[in-house]
Amino acid sequence: MSSTSPPETTSFPYPTQVVYDGPADRLRITVDVAPATVDDLTVEAGPRRLRITVARGDDVAERTVTPLPRGLAFGADREGVYNNGVLTLSLETVPRRR
Repeated sequence: MSSTSPPETTSFPYPTQVVYDGPADRLRITVDVAPATVDDLTVEAGPRRLRITVARGDDVAERTVTPLPRGLAFGADREGVYNNGVLTLSLETVPRRR
């Protein structure tokens, strides 16, 4: 009987810049994921967390971003662009409902 192990999760080796622009109510994240392709990427955004996963073969790198101040959550306006090995994400921030 053979079994397949799940891919190993490694530390996130990709340069990442996270910028919160309060006046614009936006969180912008830029990640240099080269040489990964768009097919290697998974982005999941909930109300308070953003998860970026890069899976290339058996290597999986994952980063969870939760830099929002306590009173903020991610809104519905979200955009992601992949261009020449760079992933750029822009997420609206809104007052968090209690």
